[in-house]
Amino acid sequence: MMDLGERIAVLRDEVLDIVAGGSEDAPALAIFDAVVRALSAGTETAGGLDLTLHDAVARRLAWGDTEETILSDAELVFARLARAVQRALRDPDEEMLVLETTAEVASSAARIVALVAVGRGGRDRAAALREELAQRRLKEALTEQVRTLARLEGDGRQF
Repeated sequence: MMDLGERIAVLRDEVLDIVAGGSEDAPALAIFDAVVRALSAGTETAGGLDLTLHDAVARRLAWGDTEETILSDAELVFARLARAVQRALRDPDEEMLVLETTAEVASSAARIVALVAVGRGGRDRAAALREELAQRRLKEALTEQVRTLARLEGDGRQF
């Protein structure tokens, strides 16, 4: 008999029909695959950080997908998977397990997006502070040069 993860993997095409453009590297695919991995692992492993999902989401953000795109895909995967498992599964306990797991994966994706955004915000702030410091040093250097030139002109020297 197939485990729950394998039975949900069969629904892949139906659930991932939502991906605009049909990209094999879309955030929705990473989210769906994370759900299948979590269901296949079952209770044998403790839930935690899915590094594959983390890498996929971070990569999509680095390649220019917006946070809204990833969160929207997570929401759409949840909605489509909820409808698909309602039709495909007969056991309400299994249906609830799939919904709970999908909600956890969507929450993980949102957490990853938030962590990446916070990291980017910190880097942006550090870059702005470095730029501000560089501008201040440049202004001080120019002010010092103006003072030096004024003093030299006052001494009667010419350049």
